[in-house]
Amino acid sequence: MTFVPILGDTLYTIAGMFWKILWALVLGFAISGAVQAFVPKRRMVQVMGDDSAASLFRAGFFGAISSSCSYAAAAMSRSVFMRGAHITASIAFMIAATNLVIELGFVLWSLMGWQFVVAEFAGGVLLIIVMALLMKLVGPVRAFDHVREAQTDDDTDEDVAVPSPLSLDGWRQAAANFMMDWSMIWKDIAIGVIVAGAMVVWVPDAFWQALFLSGGHGGDVSLLQMIENALVGPLVAVVSFVCSVGNVPLAAALFNGGISFGGALAFIYGDLIVIPMLLVYRQYYGTRLAAILGAILYIAMAVTGFVVDLIFSVGGWAPDSSAVDVGSMEFFSLDYTFWLNLIFIGVGLGLWALSRQANAQSHCTHHH
Repeated sequence: MTFVPILGDTLYTIAGMFWKILWALVLGFAISGAVQAFVPKRRMVQVMGDDSAASLFRAGFFGAISSSCSYAAAAMSRSVFMRGAHITASIAFMIAATNLVIELGFVLWSLMGWQFVVAEFAGGVLLIIVMALLMKLVGPVRAFDHVREAQTDDDTDEDVAVPSPLSLDGWRQAAANFMMDWSMIWKDIAIGVIVAGAMVVWVPDAFWQALFLSGGHGGDVSLLQMIENALVGPLVAVVSFVCSVGNVPLAAALFNGGISFGGALAFIYGDLIVIPMLLVYRQYYGTRLAAILGAILYIAMAVTGFVVDLIFSVGGWAPDSSAVDVGSMEFFSLDYTFWLNLIFIGVGLGLWALSRQANAQSHCTHHH
């Protein structure tokens, strides 16, 4: 192939990946803005204020009904944390918002089969449990609390009146929060999408397959392969993709090439520790806490991938790699993504207009 077609493929893939995640980004940041505007701190403390099983369950539920994009999930996770939720519950919310969402299930089912859907959702719950245990054992919970105390001088004052969700002023505030989240994260999203698109086009499948111990087509997966694949899966993910839905085609290609069931799962979970996400954590919590959070998530992903692989293999439920259809995802077509993007581009423009009104009001207030 000559340079021009490869460049064309790269630009097409980058545009396609952004198109696939656009509506999820708008929805996620809109929910984040609304949470910050309408949910009083004391309510968030009641719902997710500790790291008990009930609190983690509620965090997981709220995460599962929200965005499927890791960047938007990180923004929402931070907003609930800053509002008084326990850091472990906030991270559980973020994991659920990327790994327990309906949309991911549909994409997995269409590309990789029902076993991956069941394993992804069961593994998502296990991932939260392992993360919570690690946070309890070695997590710097007090250090995260100090970050919140340092950054919440006026943001989470309990005496501040919370606007009604039915009020225009409340939605102007939510829209202003929405635009603030975008302004903080857009560069990281852009870097992530560009790197992922380039990786998909420029790096051959053989390179990824060489990183994994492989049993080949139809080969029995050994215990050593299970362990190595679960450990390497999230590390490959770190440099290869953006959001939890966009990486499924690459996961399917890797699985089709002989990577273990658990290795492919661990790869899918790795969207929470891609380099741009680690940069987002650093911006939110500082370098040291971002590194510790990344390490805890990595260990939890590897453990989860291995345990799920073991259970499914023993139970005889693990799919055969040759049975997985590795079709290339059609980026631009009249599917649900097209209509959702159309709707949420409208929503985004509406929130942008409301945020302009909020800014104009605040300028008038300052002048008067």
